[in-house]
Amino acid sequence: GVARVKRYSPRQKLDRLHIEPISQASADQRKGRCGRIAPGTCIRLYSEADFESRPQYTDPEIRRAALAGVILRMLSLGLGAIEDFPFLEPPEPRAIADGWQALLELGAVDERRRLTATGRLMARMPIDVKLSRMLVAAHAHGCLGDMLAIASFLGVQDPRERPADQRAAADAAHAQFADPRSEFIGIVGLWRAYAAAHDDMTQSQLRRWAEKHFLGFLRLREWRELHRQLKLACAELGWDPDSGRDDATPGDAPADEAAQRRRYVALHRALLAGLPTQVGNRMQDGRDRDRKAPAQYQGPRGRRFQLFPGSVLAKKPPPWVLSATLLDTEKVWAMTNAAIEPDWAIAELPHLLARRRFDPHWSRKQGRVVGSEQVGLFGLVLAPSRPIHYGALFPEESRAIFVRDALLTGEIDTRSPFLKRNLATLAKAREEEAKQRRAGLVVDEDWQARWYLDRLPPEVHNVQALDAWYRALPPEKKHGLEWSRDDLLAGDESDVALFPPYLALGDARLAVRYRFEPGAVDDGMTVVVPLHLLNALDAARLSWLAPGFVADKAAALIRSLPKAQRRNFVPAPDFARAFAEAWPQPSADSIEGELARFLHKATGAALAATDFEPASIEPHLHANLRLLDADGRSVLAESRDLAGLRVRFGERASAAFARHAAQGMARRGLTAFPDAPIPAQVPGAGGVPAWPALQDDGDDASLAVHADRAVAAGLHPGGVRRLLAIALADRMKQARKQLPVQAKTALLYAAIESAAPRGVAADSLRADLVDGAFAALAADGLDAIRDPQAFAERRDAIGKALFPEAVERLRQAEAILGLVADARAKLDSKLVGWARGNLDDMQAQLAALVPPGFLRDVPAPALAEYPRYLRAIALRAERALRDPARDQARMLELKPFADALDAAARAGHAADPGWRALRWELEELRVSLFAQELGTRGGVSAKKVAARLAALRRA
Repeated sequence: GVARVKRYSPRQKLDRLHIEPISQASADQRKGRCGRIAPGTCIRLYSEADFESRPQYTDPEIRRAALAGVILRMLSLGLGAIEDFPFLEPPEPRAIADGWQALLELGAVDERRRLTATGRLMARMPIDVKLSRMLVAAHAHGCLGDMLAIASFLGVQDPRERPADQRAAADAAHAQFADPRSEFIGIVGLWRAYAAAHDDMTQSQLRRWAEKHFLGFLRLREWRELHRQLKLACAELGWDPDSGRDDATPGDAPADEAAQRRRYVALHRALLAGLPTQVGNRMQDGRDRDRKAPAQYQGPRGRRFQLFPGSVLAKKPPPWVLSATLLDTEKVWAMTNAAIEPDWAIAELPHLLARRRFDPHWSRKQGRVVGSEQVGLFGLVLAPSRPIHYGALFPEESRAIFVRDALLTGEIDTRSPFLKRNLATLAKAREEEAKQRRAGLVVDEDWQARWYLDRLPPEVHNVQALDAWYRALPPEKKHGLEWSRDDLLAGDESDVALFPPYLALGDARLAVRYRFEPGAVDDGMTVVVPLHLLNALDAARLSWLAPGFVADKAAALIRSLPKAQRRNFVPAPDFARAFAEAWPQPSADSIEGELARFLHKATGAALAATDFEPASIEPHLHANLRLLDADGRSVLAESRDLAGLRVRFGERASAAFARHAAQGMARRGLTAFPDAPIPAQVPGAGGVPAWPALQDDGDDASLAVHADRAVAAGLHPGGVRRLLAIALADRMKQARKQLPVQAKTALLYAAIESAAPRGVAADSLRADLVDGAFAALAADGLDAIRDPQAFAERRDAIGKALFPEAVERLRQAEAILGLVADARAKLDSKLVGWARGNLDDMQAQLAALVPPGFLRDVPAPALAEYPRYLRAIALRAERALRDPARDQARMLELKPFADALDAAARAGHAADPGWRALRWELEELRVSLFAQELGTRGGVSAKKVAARLAALRRA
């Protein structure tokens, strides 16, 4: 009671071959086959009720088939519209609409449903409209002979047989005609083999040949007959099937591979013309994870299908396929397939394609606006992104992009000189805007774009058109395309004096750049500094920036004050403007120092330069330094921290400056003072002052020229001291031998020296006393020694006073070492009563006072106070045993200062004058707290020490 019934689905636009119940008429027809020569009995394997519910008659062919061919035939015969034809059983309206759409897709009718020239040719072919459209396209592409074989093959039942019990043999027999790329090429090969056999063999031989190759003899005859009819129809149209044909098919291997490919492309483009919606793209899905799963293809209108398992392409599915037939048998199978390229469909089916253009942008390399195009065929993407010339399609939009992205930015290679001049004028205008830090001073990009759009003709949207148009302009029109400074500046109030283009450094001029872009590295004022002038920069001068920044920086510094002080100077902008008027040019002091004095004078409120917090103000109110290498070609670093740059590049800068400014003065390995006087200042590179100075190199001294006066002043005394030590080496050696050192004193000092990494030297006390005496005598006034005579006078003076000074230091040492022994005895007492923290603090104080080598390293004024400091430790030890809680309370009062000194020592600042002064003030504070009766120097107090510490931390 069931059968496979072939129906065309207008919705899916493919043939369906599903199993469905047969009609009553078909059932009765089958019943009539029972008992041909006598009454028979029919047994139906379904209920009578099922039989009665079935339709009485089978649907006629016109209600089950595609109607494109019917509509085309009616149009060619002039029978009128199919909707008005008096069919006995008219087809569904949806089927009729599908037929019209199919003809429109094939190009047989136009939008008004009138027959086209292609449609008239198709109507003369006695085959399906798809096959007739292939023949029309094949004639145009010069492959009509091969297409006749393919079209006639597809118009009959497949002559290839595949018996269930001989499938492997049948596949092997058919394989000799197959092509791995295209089954259509296999059809052509089969046709040529059959034609050759038909011409060479008798009827019986031909039957055996067909049986050997598993081919149906009658179907081969049917194929040949249809081929003959189609060939006659082509001859009636004046088409020569053999024109442009050679003996080689696209499946053969001709010597010219390019010609083979051209024939392959032409044949399959002709096939595409008749099968426009039977293209598929392989989907990247489960097959990538499981190679055994069949390949899925995505077709137009969301259709999905698979290659028929018997297809030669099923083993290695290509990315794109064209299928002659799509058949739905629960699954959609593609029959008779070929590998194609999507570009062939784009070239052959332009009337069916949907194009979406996107991403228009300027291409400097191509000199025009380019974009991307997505090409689709009823939802199937043939080309996701193809480059296109956007201006040819959308000239107005391209013109706007051309102006904004090419002309306004300068990203264009043009021979028209006006653009280069305009960009230079714009750069100068933006420099003025950056100097004044006023957004909107320069006209915006919208104004610039409108200016160009008003003057450029509509067809100018690429470089070639621009240059051709510009060349043809008269001179006055060319001049009218150039901007002036007044055109670009909406309201210019700039003053070169407020924002100078350079910063004077001696006779040198350092270029200054201005930029107004908050957040940028070089926002504000940038000074371009050659490497050799880095150390010559004056931090105080840089703090002023350009005069145009003074008011803003002064206001920012006032706002950085603590609230208690800030309220004395409100409103801050008014005080800042008054300060800028009072100081139109920088002074020798920093801006913080001058501002503090100005505000104190204006209000009477106490204020110091250190009260400001420059680190908290906006970055653009600090000068940005762009450091160039020695050749001035590349940027080494860019920073607003001058001290940091000097830490990183100071040595290289000094060497570079010395090369520029040494003038033959630099000398190394000096063991005697130079014969010629050393000037305090010499002209350096570019007129920048240079500062010659001696420096201590350990075993000898050297003479170098420095860019920083403070560096030279700090190094010169050390270099003079080294030369004095070399000159007095014999005198110092003699003094060590003559010192009357007692054995007890030497042993006490040896106990201290034993803690030194160098160990105990035999004459360490004598050496340290003489070295300390020399250091005390050479402590001051060495910076003024710059000629041989002054050096000789100081050398002789030190030589005379050296031994008496060493004897005096020996006397001090005897007293100090005795007190050290007494203090140690008290701190090492085994008596119960010590608080651990108190004892640790006193031992740490004693160790800091008398480290190894202290008689050599401690300055003479401080060494003179040692007896008082040591007696204070002894008194504290006695009192701490009696009242440890009180001692601990006083110790905690000192702890912040002691911790700060330890931190400074770890950071390498212990030798700085400020921290050394704090160190001795802390000793005086200890005396005042723990042994006040011994007296103090300088009226020290915890408040004063705290103030000094705060000032050191701010510095």
